Amino acid sequence: MTSYQISDVRILAFLTLLLQAQGCQYDPHANLYTTEKPQPRDVVGRYTLISQTATRDGMAALQGEPCVIDLRADGTFIATNVPPWELGSPGTNFLGALLTGSGTWRIDSVGSIDDGSRPMKTHWGVYLDCQAAKMKPVGLIGKEPPFGLIFTLGDPDSGDAMILERVK
Repeated sequence: MTSYQISDVRILAFLTLLLQAQGCQYDPHANLYTTEKPQPRDVVGRYTLISQTATRDGMAALQGEPCVIDLRADGTFIATNVPPWELGSPGTNFLGALLTGSGTWRIDSVGSIDDGSRPMKTHWGVYLDCQAAKMKPVGLIGKEPPFGLIFTLGDPDSGDAMILERVK
């Protein structure tokens, strides 16, 4: 090979690696996820929406409508304006599809995190069991109480989410 051909091979290899690196994505919220199972008493509380990225309008898109989850110590909940349990990215009518209801709640795995270290870590969250509507499980965020809640919407790599904070 000539030096010209070797240089071309190096450039091609570099461009291939660059394209592969750009294709690798990760959930931008993964560093927030709760990976140690909390006690139910540490999750009990009232949570309100503080940010959402499902629409471009942020909090203004809700037009003053509250998004609230009240997790009670007796294992029951009341939720207002929470996402339905469906796969796929939020549609244009996303805010019109939000649900309100009540039922029981439980802590369980809502997924796992692969940060390159082994083994994979469990992402803990809360399942909202409601007879009237199938509500999306909500992930826990934070390493210790008070925890927050996150609804990941669609592909986690998209960053589309609704984040709720516990009211003090």
